[in-house]
Amino acid sequence: MLMWCSYCQRFEREVPPYEKFSITHGMCAACSPTASALTESDVAHARSLQEIQSRLAEAGRNGDFKAAEIIEADAVKANIRPIDILLGIVAPMLYQIGKDWEQSIITVAEEHRFTAFCEHVFESIVAKIRGALPADVTVTDRPEVLLMNAEGNRHTLGIRILDLWLMKKGIRTQLVHPTLSLDDLMAAISDTRPTTLLISMALPEHRATVLKTVERVAALPRPMRPKIIVGGYAVKLGIVQEIPGAELAADINTIHWPSRQ
Repeated sequence: MLMWCSYCQRFEREVPPYEKFSITHGMCAACSPTASALTESDVAHARSLQEIQSRLAEAGRNGDFKAAEIIEADAVKANIRPIDILLGIVAPMLYQIGKDWEQSIITVAEEHRFTAFCEHVFESIVAKIRGALPADVTVTDRPEVLLMNAEGNRHTLGIRILDLWLMKKGIRTQLVHPTLSLDDLMAAISDTRPTTLLISMALPEHRATVLKTVERVAALPRPMRPKIIVGGYAVKLGIVQEIPGAELAADINTIHWPSRQ
């Protein structure tokens, strides 16, 4: 489930059961010290957030780009940050559509239409987010985190949203796309010396290629060996529960991002 703060309407984190993408409300650390009883305005904000989620999902099913622009404007008026729209609404919609396709609830054509809709929403929001990135994060900085899809994972939107989220947190990132060969990936790691390699796997069939990547990274000299974190649809839903040598993360908010020494 998707936990949002009842007071400031910021996306907090995902909570079990991870396979459900409905909204629940709690309290963020910033609001907790000063929070009092919920007001009618707080309750109204919570309801409007659920309405925005529902409207955006309906627009996605219909491929209605114009409606998306109206809904996005309404979300901003409701003081929902652009990054939270992506993390707490768009990204879960992608997971839900993947789940629906896997269970044959929707067709391939419907899945493609919905994904194109999410891409449109992403592109309309990304400029706002990039304009508010920390001033000390630049594209020339050596990355602390390399992000890549597992070989065979063709869906890049989820990892691009994560890339933006990390940059908003002031973490230097480099998105590796298209996926490199193992030799080229090892060369990139040797050159940039990231602290973390994050791999997104959509399907359990991608586990074999992820294992090969983990094995190659484990063979690197310790000073240049990054921590490996694996996430994505197959991990979130518990389809893949173990990859020796890597940490699995169903929720990005539980990840500890090591700093460069």
